[in-house]
Amino acid sequence: MPLDWPPPRRTSYARREQNLALIGAVVTGAVLATGLLLLVLSRVNPGYSLRLRGAAVDTIAPFWATVRAPFDVVGAGVDALGDYIGTVPRARRLAAENAALRRSLQDRDALAAENMALRRLVKVVEPRLGLIAIARFAGASSGSYARTAMVAAGTSEGVFAGQAVRADAGLVGRTVEAGSHAARLLLLTDPNSRVPVLIVRTGQPALAVGAAGRLLEVRDRLGAEVPLRVGDRLVTSGAGGLFAPQIPVATIVDARAEPPRALPLADPANLAFVAIYRAYLPVPDLPPAASADAVPVPREARKK
Repeated sequence: MPLDWPPPRRTSYARREQNLALIGAVVTGAVLATGLLLLVLSRVNPGYSLRLRGAAVDTIAPFWATVRAPFDVVGAGVDALGDYIGTVPRARRLAAENAALRRSLQDRDALAAENMALRRLVKVVEPRLGLIAIARFAGASSGSYARTAMVAAGTSEGVFAGQAVRADAGLVGRTVEAGSHAARLLLLTDPNSRVPVLIVRTGQPALAVGAAGRLLEVRDRLGAEVPLRVGDRLVTSGAGGLFAPQIPVATIVDARAEPPRALPLADPANLAFVAIYRAYLPVPDLPPAASADAVPVPREARKK
């Protein structure tokens, strides 16, 4: 006799999976239908489609702002907590740096006062800086090799070749040619430029040489075993007599290079006016050679 098996019962899990699949299909169809409808509306009536999108944005924006508000509050709280936790070590570090700067400033003031007292005691004579003209900077060349510039002052204003040119930030270069109302400058970064400098931190003399780019090369440094540091300042030493001492020149930006590289403080691209000075120690005008009769003769030589 055949057995009459009852139909298998569907479990609640199977029914739930079927219902979820049906809901997913309905939602997907609705989304696709809505997208297709919006596409057709945008083609048929672009103005109405634009207004519809604007209304949708207006509807969603408040909801999105409400949902995002707790996350913004939590993020701001985390940032504030981090700032509060880092305040104590930061304050201690700034206090230590402030104390070190105060000590350094006191030492510098004491040395400056002592230096001035010694100068008055021994009556040190310093050559006077001779300002020739304040001229408008007429622009600089940016060639791969030559680095020159023009200034709107020439021989009619007392400008000649071999004079120092500086800006408020530091040394710019020197004059190499002069016309009646304009002069050409050789910038620090020109390969033909040579400027005797001192490293302020170590007191080492060196030579700042143009590298045909934006940087200078620090060569012929005495005491090269003492390493340079990034940020070391270079000032003119006064050697050679053209540039006065203590004019800011550049700062070290690559101490590991060979030779080290420095960035000039005065950027020709940002200059408007420059000051032109005569040589710090100009070569004196020698008197004409004295005749042989005017040369004094020793008494022993006249006894013949």
